[in-house]
Amino acid sequence: MKRQHLLRCLLFILIMQISCNKVETIPMEDTKPIRIETQGIEITEDKKTILTANILHLNTDKVIEHGFEFLYISYIDNQSIEKTKTYPITEKAVPGRVSLALEDNILNELTNLSRYRYYIKTDKDEIKGNYVPLYITTTQDFSIHPNQAITGYSGETVKLKGNFKDVSIKYDLYIGDHPTPIPYNISNNSIDLSFTLPVNGFKEEASVYLIKKEDTSNYPSQFYIASVKYLTRINPPDDYNISPYSYLHLTVKEGPAYNSSIIIGNKLVPYRDYIMLSDYISPDDGDVFRLGYYDGRDTVIFPKKLQIFRPDINKIYFPSLRAHPSGNALVLGLSHDQLFGDVAFSLGSHPVHMGYDNQGIYSIYPGSLPDGEYPLEIKSKNYHLISQKKLKIETLKATHLTQNGQDMGSTVTVFGNFIKGHHYNIMLDNNGHYGIPAEEGKLNFTIPMLKGGKHNLTIGYTDAHENSSTAIQTNLTIEVNQFTFTSFSPLKGNTSTNIRLKGKSIAFAMIYFGDNWVHASQVGNSHDEVIISLPFMTQPGKYKISARIGERWLQLSDAFEVTNP
Repeated sequence: MKRQHLLRCLLFILIMQISCNKVETIPMEDTKPIRIETQGIEITEDKKTILTANILHLNTDKVIEHGFEFLYISYIDNQSIEKTKTYPITEKAVPGRVSLALEDNILNELTNLSRYRYYIKTDKDEIKGNYVPLYITTTQDFSIHPNQAITGYSGETVKLKGNFKDVSIKYDLYIGDHPTPIPYNISNNSIDLSFTLPVNGFKEEASVYLIKKEDTSNYPSQFYIASVKYLTRINPPDDYNISPYSYLHLTVKEGPAYNSSIIIGNKLVPYRDYIMLSDYISPDDGDVFRLGYYDGRDTVIFPKKLQIFRPDINKIYFPSLRAHPSGNALVLGLSHDQLFGDVAFSLGSHPVHMGYDNQGIYSIYPGSLPDGEYPLEIKSKNYHLISQKKLKIETLKATHLTQNGQDMGSTVTVFGNFIKGHHYNIMLDNNGHYGIPAEEGKLNFTIPMLKGGKHNLTIGYTDAHENSSTAIQTNLTIEVNQFTFTSFSPLKGNTSTNIRLKGKSIAFAMIYFGDNWVHASQVGNSHDEVIISLPFMTQPGKYKISARIGERWLQLSDAFEVTNP
C-alpha cells in the first residue's frame, strides 16, 4: 500500500509540473516588403469588364484597406484636370489574384477613365502598383493570365500566356514608343503569344498593347496586355589591363544601369560610370579579377579577366649599368601604378630600397653592397620578376688628373670610374666643391680659394636615402700658385670712385679698404682683376688697400687718397 501511495504522489507531482510550464510562442516578423502588381482587363461571357491584380507577397504588417485607384479626367471651365478615386474591396487581402468588376455604379460615377492601379494600405505604409491604361468604350475579346512578369533584352523572344484566339486576325501589337507594329506569333492552341523585344535605348520599361486593325482613327484604343522590363547590357572595358589606383570605366550598351551590379572578383559593386578600383580590390586577393555584371536576372562574366598592372621587367632598365656602394642608380620604365600592395626590391639576394622623386622617376639605393654584378628582382605575392641585365656595383676610384693651370679658377680634370649624370663632391683641405655633375669616366672642377702649395684630393658623393656621405681619399694632389696683389688704380678720387685691383687669383681674396671689408666684383671671366667701391660715409684722407686668403695678407706701399666731392 505504501508503495502504491508513493507512486500516486509522484504521478500527481509530475502532472502539476507539466501543467505549470508555460510555452510562449514568439511570432516571426516578416521583414520582406509587400509586393503587388496591377494586371490587365478580362471580359466575362456576359461582357462584363473585370479589373485584375495580383498580391505577390504579404508580410506581417496589418492591412487596413485594399482596392483599385482610378485616374480620370474632369473638365472644369474647359480645362482638363486629372483626379483620382479609390474603390476598396471588402474581401480580406490574401496572396494571389484580386479582381473588381466595373459595375454600372462605378461607370456612372466616373467618366473619361484613363488608367487604374491596385493599392494596399497598412498600418505602416501605402503600397501602390503600376498604372494600367483603361478604355471602357471598347470591349476586348481576349484575356491575359495573371502573374506574368516579362523581362528581357532587345532581340530576345518573350512569351505571354492567355486566351488569344483570333487575336492575330484582329489586332496589331505595339511596344512602347515604337510607331510600327511588332511581329508576333500565337501558338499552343492560342495560349502563347510570343514576340521579339525591339530596341528600347536606355529606358527601363515599355508597355505592350494591342490595337484593332480596323481602328484607323488618329487616336485608336490601346488594349494593355503587359509591361516589359528591359534588362541592362554593359560593354566590357576598352582595356582589361588597368592601374589599381585608377577608375574602372564601363559604358552601358542598353537598358538602365542604375539597378545593376558590377562583379569585380567576388564582390558586387553598385554600377557607376566610374568605379575607383582601390576601394574594392585588395592585393591579398591577387591581381587578376573576374569582371562582369548582374542585371537582376542574369550574371554576365566578360571573356577576359581584369589584370592589375604589373612591372614589365622587359621595359625596366638602368640608364647606367653602374653604381657605387651607398650611391644610387636611376631605374626607368617603372611607375607607381605598377606596384600593387607590398612589393620588395633586391639586387640579387640583397634587399635594397627603391624611391622616387616628385616627377615619379625611381632610383635604387644599393647601400653597402659589395662590388659585383646583380640582377634587379621585384617580388610581390603575385609575381617574382628578375631582370636580364645586371647592375654593376663598383667602389669609386680616381686614377689620375690633369691641370690646365695652377692658379685658382683653373680647370682640373680627374679621371676614374665616374658615372655620367651622377654628382660628386671634391674636398681640398678645408675647401672644395659639392654636387659636381660627372661625365662618363671623368670629373671637371675649378680650383677653389686655397693657399699656395700642394693639396691632397678627396672625392665623395652623397647617399640621399641614408642622408650620409661617402668620401674616398685618393693619392692625387693638385698644385696651387699663391695669389698676388700687384696694383690698383686710380690712386685718388672721391667716394663715388671705383677702384680697379689687379693680381693673380685676386678674385678669390677678401679685400679691405683701410680696416673695412669691401665687396669686390670680378671683371669679366678673369680671376686676376676686381673692382671695389668705397665704403659709405668714407671721410677724406689716405687709406691702405689689403687682400687676404687664409693667413696670407698682401698690401701695397701706395695708399688711396679720398678727396672731397
